[in-house]
Amino acid sequence: MAILGKERFEDLEAIHEGITGMLEIYKEDPASRGLNAYFKAFSQLVENLCRPFDDKQPVVWYNLGMSPELILALEDVHNIPIEAYPALQNIVGDVNFTLDYIDRAEAHGLPPEVCSVDKAGVGAVLKGIMPKPSCILGVNTPCDSQLAALPSVAEIAEAPMFLIDIPYLYGEREVEYVARQIRDAIPFLEKHTGRKFSWERFREICLRANRMSENLLAWNEFRKAVPCPQISKIICLMVPLFITFAGTETGVVTAAELAAEARERSERGEAAVEGEKIRAVWYQDPVWFDLQFYDWMESELKMVIPMDLFGYHAPEGMIDVSSRESMIRGLAHRFIRVMPMSRQFKGPIEWYLNDYLTLCREYKADFGIFAGHVACKHAWGGLGLLKEKSREIGMPLLVFEFDMFDPRVTPVESIQDQITQFVNNVVLPRMESKK
Repeated sequence: MAILGKERFEDLEAIHEGITGMLEIYKEDPASRGLNAYFKAFSQLVENLCRPFDDKQPVVWYNLGMSPELILALEDVHNIPIEAYPALQNIVGDVNFTLDYIDRAEAHGLPPEVCSVDKAGVGAVLKGIMPKPSCILGVNTPCDSQLAALPSVAEIAEAPMFLIDIPYLYGEREVEYVARQIRDAIPFLEKHTGRKFSWERFREICLRANRMSENLLAWNEFRKAVPCPQISKIICLMVPLFITFAGTETGVVTAAELAAEARERSERGEAAVEGEKIRAVWYQDPVWFDLQFYDWMESELKMVIPMDLFGYHAPEGMIDVSSRESMIRGLAHRFIRVMPMSRQFKGPIEWYLNDYLTLCREYKADFGIFAGHVACKHAWGGLGLLKEKSREIGMPLLVFEFDMFDPRVTPVESIQDQITQFVNNVVLPRMESKK
């Protein structure tokens, strides 16, 4: 089935067919309201990826460390996350396309130790499946791999790039530093897209971003219920939603559906996992290359992930829309302190540790999981401190190495075996001894 009635790249067809299939499977399931909301949003994302080929409107690429509010304030400009193709391939498409992107990037010269999401983004650009950008708006978070990949992306695309620097520390001085760069980015975007930045439009976008945040905060709150009212894999899909749809009506509606489903199921006392036995905080990257892993975990181990690093929405992301200056500063604040991963990985290690402790406590976890992406050097560097904090609160911590995009690094069967052994040999005996 061709997307938008026209022949497209087979890559996009795989994603489109995957989303269509998921919607067909879950549309009649009353327990899949949240999943359906996600798949509808991802279907909209596929259309957004295709539309620039047809209408020839300006395109701005941006990377996963930011959300699109600033770009959305430009009339008739398409915003496209550089990593959208590999993310969608892993979640609903064909992971073999993602592996092809990764291999293309390494053959082009990108170091193997660069994160697979960045390599996959570069590979997708090399393959030529993305509409050519008028310019690129980048940010140097959440890690050094982004900085390694972005220059390659700009060079291959032959597009001018504006890079926003997120500082290590956080305070009024740092917020103003980022706000100043956002102000400078506006004339850059206007120059290269030929479109005027609308402050009134930006205000409406910020209001929608606030409504989305309110819904996500409510969603996070409802998932604290015991037993957890929603399935585990739904939580790890929030990052692509936030990066792509913050400030849009699609983002508001999808977040509202997630919260409504969690609230209604919680009020009815319904459990995502019948006979829930174990709760874990997944505090690193999810297993995106095989989402059925979460179904296995819930079915075989009666184990649920009520919250993970990708699903956690920091309770400090509201934008003051009373003036132009307050909106710019509010967006700067979100870039520093709200974006998942950027919040935990860019600043002091205390943020990373404190968020972990908060999630373990508030979501009543029985153990923590450090699913260490092979390229997350910043996270591996803080592992000793994470283990120490886990010991202090008496929280068992499972540590293993894998790659969220590339199953060749650690097959899903190996992940299943490691979790099974840890649950049976450590978690369950400990839970039994505390009775």
